[in-house]
Amino acid sequence: MKKRTKRLAAIGMSAVMAAALLSGCGGKTKATPENLLRDMTDRAEEIESALMNVKFEMGLSSGTESISFGMDMDMESTVEPEASHAKGKVSFDMGGSGLNMEMEMYSVKENDQYVTYTMTNNEWTKEIMAEEEALGDVEGMTGNIENYADKFELDKDLAEVNGEDCFELSGELDGDIFAEMIQSDMMDSFSGYGLDEDTVSGMVFPCTIDIYQDSILPARIYFDLTAAFDPLMEESGITASDCYIEMTFMEYDSVGEIVVPEEALAAEEADDSGLLEDFSGGESSVTPAGPAEQSADLGADWESYTVQINDTVVTLPCTIADLEAAGVTLDREYTPEDYVVNAGEYELAWFMTDNGNEIMVDMINNTGEPKALKDCLAGGISVSSYDVEDGGLTVIFPGGIQIGTAEADVLAAYGEPDDKYEDAEYGNSYYWYADDSYMNGCTIETEAGTGLVQSMSMDCQQ
Repeated sequence: MKKRTKRLAAIGMSAVMAAALLSGCGGKTKATPENLLRDMTDRAEEIESALMNVKFEMGLSSGTESISFGMDMDMESTVEPEASHAKGKVSFDMGGSGLNMEMEMYSVKENDQYVTYTMTNNEWTKEIMAEEEALGDVEGMTGNIENYADKFELDKDLAEVNGEDCFELSGELDGDIFAEMIQSDMMDSFSGYGLDEDTVSGMVFPCTIDIYQDSILPARIYFDLTAAFDPLMEESGITASDCYIEMTFMEYDSVGEIVVPEEALAAEEADDSGLLEDFSGGESSVTPAGPAEQSADLGADWESYTVQINDTVVTLPCTIADLEAAGVTLDREYTPEDYVVNAGEYELAWFMTDNGNEIMVDMINNTGEPKALKDCLAGGISVSSYDVEDGGLTVIFPGGIQIGTAEADVLAAYGEPDDKYEDAEYGNSYYWYADDSYMNGCTIETEAGTGLVQSMSMDCQQ
């Protein structure tokens, strides 16, 4: 269970940066960008707590196919004691097939350490954070915003946020300023899309800041990311749209004591120093592929959509019975067989071995009516190095590709990818897509430093 939580929790890393916005704004004088941002910063020093909402949206499309990711989190944070709490949803939509996941996070200071508790799919994990990474860090985003007043212009008309009149400042921030404001965790999340700090430093990000007229405190901060994503996708024929981060500050000094629930306090501590540690350039976490014997039924090309699990080959999409015949069993406690999957949607399920290794499976419902999970098909299989680290489970993709295969062997087997992101610090990601559907394809990620396969997924959902 801990393995799958680590994977799912990584989806919500983009939420961590939002709590850094509490460092705020303040004061009343002549309405100019310089005075507003200066007074806003001064007033923030008196703020003891804040209630806010953070949204992150990203849409990608290629021809008639589309994929979108969204996050909507309500957050509360206090200065003394230092604590934060966030709760909301992370959503995905791939060509009309949707997935929504509840997520909740607490960050508190315990014995001079910052501890973050994260809940996804009703399971809590605990992680010790570095001080600069801690959720609820009040030394973050808006602390130096007055230094960039010359980047903004004041709109002649008032805006309305949360039912109140606001001054509105619009401008463009250089990439290095943007990276400084959103802090390291959000940059780590963006690195998966090819947006590392070096790339971001050469970009420009449109930014809007709304300031409450009465209190001279921040009301809303909005970053338009479309212009940043679009050029990175253009070469592969993918168009970015509706990519943004929006933080809305609802109330100040109204948050009571933030108390971590007992079930979170009892969570097992994560066995690494961070959710992104597996993708760093540090010590290798991947065991080189051994001489597992390939079945003659396994295809040579990824478009065969064949996957060998132990000694059995399945062809996607397949049934639950097909997977269980290969030696992995549906975790029915986590995802009951009678769980209803809506028409055109999918549900994540895990198939396990006796010793706890597992694969993640997309159970798809491509029909026009709701169906029980047991009547859906497995349209996608994903596996990572930490899914098979205990041994006793072999997963092989077409051409003999498996966890620990050398990157050069992957490219030799599958050819030039349709899309790729290469990062010396976090590793490389390669994507192959079917000509007829963006939802059919293969993804291989390799570890930085070693160049060995650390995760891979195969999809045949249409």
